[in-house]
Amino acid sequence: MKKRIAATGAGAILLLILAGCTSELGPIQRVTAAIIASPTEGKAPLSVHLDASRSTDPQGPISEYLWDLGDGSPVVSGQEVEHTFQRAGEYLVTLVVVGPSGTGRSTAFVRALNNPPTASFTFLPSDPFAGESVTFDASGSSDPDNDIVRYTWEFGDGGTGEGRIATHAYAHPGEFLVILTVTDSAGAEARATRLVKVDDCSSGGCGSRR
Repeated sequence: MKKRIAATGAGAILLLILAGCTSELGPIQRVTAAIIASPTEGKAPLSVHLDASRSTDPQGPISEYLWDLGDGSPVVSGQEVEHTFQRAGEYLVTLVVVGPSGTGRSTAFVRALNNPPTASFTFLPSDPFAGESVTFDASGSSDPDNDIVRYTWEFGDGGTGEGRIATHAYAHPGEFLVILTVTDSAGAEARATRLVKVDDCSSGGCGSRR
């Protein structure tokens, strides 16, 4: 071992030069968070299994697993969790694990795909006459995500309407193609059409409904 002393104004700095000695620092060891999500994509509502069992800490066992599921639901804990994403969208799942070395964090994306709606309607009376009010009912329409947000009607004579149930009166007899369009919250649309035959009351076919 050699010693070298360098003097400075108010004192001395002792420098120790250790000849032939080396020191190597190993890599800093930290806790590692790992997510296995299955499936990561599918039609909503999408049930996903989330597994953090491959998370590790070189200093000892993981003591806590915390999941932020990215859809506004409460944070949940556990090495493995099941969660259903009810609505279509892309969700960022965040896992935080706690171990002797500290905390680790990992993220994964889950994509719940939109299910388009189905349009269907009925109308009464089924054989209306000119001037009579006809009720159109789209209650038979459906959406797997339960999120139909708009019902739009075209009555075939230039008239239009909005809402699950709509009424319309035809001023003249004839055949009219009615179009129902339903739209869900993701913007997906479906249409249904039916032909409405409107009679002329002057021919005496209106019966007791007049």
